[in-house]
Amino acid sequence: MQEIAFSAYGDTKHQLPGLVQTFIQMLNSVTLSGRGFSTLDVPILTNEQSNVLAAWYFAVVRDVGERQNNRQKQIYLLEKELAEFDLDDKTRRAKTKELQDKLAMQDKETLKYTEYFRKSFGRSLEEQNAALQELRQLETRLLQPSLTKVEQRKLQKQQGKLKETLIFSQGSTQQKLELFKQSEGDPFKFVRLDEQQNPDKFKQIYKIAKNFTKIATDQINSTRGDIFTQCIREMYRLLETEPNNSLPQPLLTEEPILGEMRSPGDDSKEFCYSCGIKLDPKNARWQVLRFMFERPSQRRQSASSEGRPHICASCSALAFASPLKVTDESIILQLKSLSGSTISELKIKDYLRMLTNKEMHLSAGRYLILSSERTNTGEIASQKMGQVQYALAKAASIFPVEVLADFEFWLITQGSQKILLANRHLILIKGLMDSYGQSIINADKDVNMTILGKRRPKPRKRPLQSIINADKDVNMTLGDAIRYIQQDLPYLADYILAKPTNYSNVVETEKNRKKYWEMIRESTMNKERQLWQKATLYEDVAALTGLTYAFAQSFKRIASECLSKEDAERELSKLIEKVEDGHAFFYFFCDYYKPFEEVNRTITKVQFYRNPDCSFIYDRLKELLAKIEVSISEREEIDKETQQARLNIFAEDITRVYDHFIHKKEYLAEKDWKNLTYNLKLSLYTRFPELLTKAKTKSEKK
Repeated sequence: MQEIAFSAYGDTKHQLPGLVQTFIQMLNSVTLSGRGFSTLDVPILTNEQSNVLAAWYFAVVRDVGERQNNRQKQIYLLEKELAEFDLDDKTRRAKTKELQDKLAMQDKETLKYTEYFRKSFGRSLEEQNAALQELRQLETRLLQPSLTKVEQRKLQKQQGKLKETLIFSQGSTQQKLELFKQSEGDPFKFVRLDEQQNPDKFKQIYKIAKNFTKIATDQINSTRGDIFTQCIREMYRLLETEPNNSLPQPLLTEEPILGEMRSPGDDSKEFCYSCGIKLDPKNARWQVLRFMFERPSQRRQSASSEGRPHICASCSALAFASPLKVTDESIILQLKSLSGSTISELKIKDYLRMLTNKEMHLSAGRYLILSSERTNTGEIASQKMGQVQYALAKAASIFPVEVLADFEFWLITQGSQKILLANRHLILIKGLMDSYGQSIINADKDVNMTILGKRRPKPRKRPLQSIINADKDVNMTLGDAIRYIQQDLPYLADYILAKPTNYSNVVETEKNRKKYWEMIRESTMNKERQLWQKATLYEDVAALTGLTYAFAQSFKRIASECLSKEDAERELSKLIEKVEDGHAFFYFFCDYYKPFEEVNRTITKVQFYRNPDCSFIYDRLKELLAKIEVSISEREEIDKETQQARLNIFAEDITRVYDHFIHKKEYLAEKDWKNLTYNLKLSLYTRFPELLTKAKTKSEKK
């Protein structure tokens, strides 16, 4: 508690985080309240915890001062521009209006901060000084020997009450009164003078304050003069007062806690609203803050109005130290080892520590906290895309495939409900995001892509797309694709990402299709029949894609040689639309070849090469042909020039394969057959993406 959790930097030797890595990093990453809040009333357990909070309030004063200084510089530049430059009337009017607005805002803020500082902080110093004088008088009276015991007890009671109100010592109070006079009640000048006169006092918080970003300081609603003044008061109180709160009782104990009686209802100081432990109503001090609950103000059933419930010191202190905060823009993931071994559990924690050091994320044990991006209009991306869909995309983008395969991922939502993020979904999402350039973070760099339909893919360069696009809008197409993946409709997800994209890393895409197939087959063991049917459909469509893709490739080559680009693409689309009927597909293929028989073309056989961009469908087709008793040893050859495997596919193979599927029990119903051929069309179109921007197919579903 003292040396790690409530220390500033924790135990660096054993990589155990302190408040700089938990509390400050959380403030820098997650906005707890859009409107901001006041200073925190939490148990102060250590000097280093005091310093961290004091550094936060110091950073608030620093950033407010910088905002005013920057505005003053802008005012100076505008005044100089209006005085020295010959501007046209329209520009001069606009500049004059801008100057007037900035002057009005500067005067308003200066007056607001100065007035509150003079009234609140100045009055507090005067009250402290008066209490100290009264305390000295009481001490003098207590030294009188003529006092009775009753009078002594009365004076001692008054003395105790006065001491409870004291924040600063006599010397500190006098020094602050002198500074208050020198600064003329200007809060920024007051702090600056104190820094100059007492550098040692501020030295301990300078370093810590550098860790707070604008996001962290904006958590405090410093636009209100009373809260800004409270920050200064709390900063000095924490710097000059020793922590007087004892370490809280542990939440877990080896000794059983016996149940006790309490009053009915939930509006009571008799129990902790968080853990339920018994409280002493007379000493119930701590109340729920934004740091403990997402919505601290509760309208309890037995209460007459809305208010903040009381909690115990343990819950208040531990909630302060924990970076796990459920908000509208925070995504909390829990990682679990699939094997359950101790080594795997340690691997999780080590990996999360590495990840949070490399990226601006937070971790606590096996939990990882990710903050959601915002659009240019201030919308939270996770809300617009969907929290579960955003969590899937975010996790897929930051974790390598090995981690996505080895661990369970659980999304923690409001109400502490857990949602399992399936490993196969995460891996497929990652593959599609990488393959189609769907990146969470905008990037100006190019990525290497490959041209479809070639034996040896050649690289192309295109800009990346992202969850937050260049115009800072949410990538809803990616969100739709993720929803299809959640339903195990991978061909539809692949299709809608390929459609608006002019590029793809086809080799990686093929690898990811194979990985998804392996994982969904593994998931079907001891699982429901519906998932088994989807796994079977995915495999069957892949095999049919291999068969029809081989003929479509051959068709594309001859069409491209003999027709214009647009006409060739139109004819290829017509061929793909014929895949519902194997005979219609082959006859269209043959009829198209007839005018070119004089060029010695063969229409009875095509060769299908096992290139990296089609290796998955090649292997599935090969397995399918073996099932229908086609001799693979007679069909498969090795190309002497490229050393690549290739299959010789004949016209009768189309008939035999289609007959096999027509009589397969999974596709006896008409709707099941249409579903099979619909996914086949989607699969083929993603392998010829140049058709997607041209053709609007009958089978395309919205």
